[in-house]
Amino acid sequence: MIRALRIALIATGALAAAALAGTVATVAALPAIADFFPLELTRVVLTDGRRQVEMQGMAHLATPRFYQDVAALVAARRNEGWLVFYEEVRSDVADPNRGVATVMERMGATWTPDGGKHPYEIVAGLLGDGLVLQSNAAILGAPGPEVRNVDVTLSQLLASLPPPEAGRDDDPPVDIAEARAAFDGLPAWMQERVRAAIRIMLAAGTTSGFAHEALPTALTLTREALVADAIRREPARNILVLYGQLHLEPIQRRLEAADADWRVVRQATVRAF
Repeated sequence: MIRALRIALIATGALAAAALAGTVATVAALPAIADFFPLELTRVVLTDGRRQVEMQGMAHLATPRFYQDVAALVAARRNEGWLVFYEEVRSDVADPNRGVATVMERMGATWTPDGGKHPYEIVAGLLGDGLVLQSNAAILGAPGPEVRNVDVTLSQLLASLPPPEAGRDDDPPVDIAEARAAFDGLPAWMQERVRAAIRIMLAAGTTSGFAHEALPTALTLTREALVADAIRREPARNILVLYGQLHLEPIQRRLEAADADWRVVRQATVRAF
């Protein structure tokens, strides 16, 4: 999301320059092109011949309908006696907001917690109207021993992220609030095209390995290993896994590497927006 935002700021200027250069047709076509790149998240069911693991790709921002659909899936699986594993970095620091701000800084963005809004809430308008922030409390329902957070703690994440890069004057961090203000100041036609460009980048990123490889291993490999290990520790239980889209294939590969009996039973996509 942050990388897409950084590119979008460049794209804003590029769109204006392109229009002045006479390539108006290409710029105007961006919303139509974006229609061919909806953000669709994977829902895949695996089995090792003894039990099933169903994985649903998640996104921090989506339509209420998407989250309602996932909540219905969770309720159904809990009623059937399944375990539910989910992603949520656990806060274990004195100032969680400051911790999140530090993570954002390491990822190349600046966020001031004093504003009272989550950073993804601020950038939601750059993706489209009517999107809401993911709420695990609303999706998972009442707490219970079958619902388990399988993720790192905030202090573990902070300790494992690479330090800020020195000499970044040529690539300064993005101030999220300023980026949103700049977007809000654009004319409507340009807002529509910037949104389209971001949606195309997000959709392409979630269906390729580029975004996964670009992220620090603390955000990818470490967490995927936790999920795969947690699944292996419950050999007699069906499990529903709710995790970021980028993590699903690596988790599946870890399971298959440990046990060749794992195979895909069925796979579908669910549109996030």
